[in-house]
Amino acid sequence: MAMNFWEAQKRARSRTTLFLILFLLMTFVVGVFVELAMRAMVEDYDQESVPWMGLIYGLVTLLVAGFQYVNFRLFGGAYVAESLGAQVVDPESPNLKKRQLLNMVEEMALASSQPMPSVYILPANQINAFAAGLTPKSAAITVTTGALNSLNREELQGVIGHEFGHVYNGDMVISLRLAALLMGFFFLLYFGLRLMQYSSYVRRSDDERGGNPAIAVAIIFMIAGAITWFFGSILKAAVSREREYLADACAVQFTRNPNGIVNALRKIGQEQVRDMPSTGASYSHLYLDDRSSFSGLFATHPPLKKRIAAILGKEYIPEEWQIPNE
Repeated sequence: MAMNFWEAQKRARSRTTLFLILFLLMTFVVGVFVELAMRAMVEDYDQESVPWMGLIYGLVTLLVAGFQYVNFRLFGGAYVAESLGAQVVDPESPNLKKRQLLNMVEEMALASSQPMPSVYILPANQINAFAAGLTPKSAAITVTTGALNSLNREELQGVIGHEFGHVYNGDMVISLRLAALLMGFFFLLYFGLRLMQYSSYVRRSDDERGGNPAIAVAIIFMIAGAITWFFGSILKAAVSREREYLADACAVQFTRNPNGIVNALRKIGQEQVRDMPSTGASYSHLYLDDRSSFSGLFATHPPLKKRIAAILGKEYIPEEWQIPNE
């Protein structure tokens, strides 16, 4: 069986739209929870005619997400790469491996009919890579030193082809929107934790609904942030898994060689290194592979064995993405 590429792409985009709608719906529902919780926990607040806390929750979430998104738009993929500690590759670098990397990126740009992106190297020993940017012109492709040193030319070319697949399919826009929303959710959790740290709770013996409003706000924001981060991470993972099969297929399409990406994935499955930046949790779905301790609903990538099997045409999940061999 071979992959019905165009049907797969159409299906992934429709499901991604559904997931984004669920993100917005979840934000609204939790905003209602914040408002109701405030009215239940804080004395006299239930007299307010305007849902201030629900509005503040939504506003803060959107402002933090919007701030990140503006940075993505202004500075492109370079903003993501540099925020994780990656360094741009100088086209005039005398380093042979760096120049070969630039040549391979240029080859894949021509093969995929995309502009030449900025190229970055992330100082991490783990084999990994990612593409970021809201448009092909502002894209940046980053590979780790582990990928540069551990993969041969064929394998590295397959990895770069995979990242250009994300550029080609418009995955970067979706992925960065998800990252911005998750940062907004996480800020609420962080804000609640900090407010809790610097507040004291005084319970009135005659009225359990009394007490310090600041601590009530802290508890509510902590719960709201935890809920949105939890379910947001599940939705992020679901969106990401939809896109990885397509990017793997693009790697084969652009390089005309399935062995490169397949052997790269096999090497990733064999290595024991785990040293991607801890500050990049919101960007983990951008990576070529994310082997965190989470699995199942939280897995941002399909299992490596399934990805390899799909590339080799032995199986493909879901079945409607398959077409019979001629």
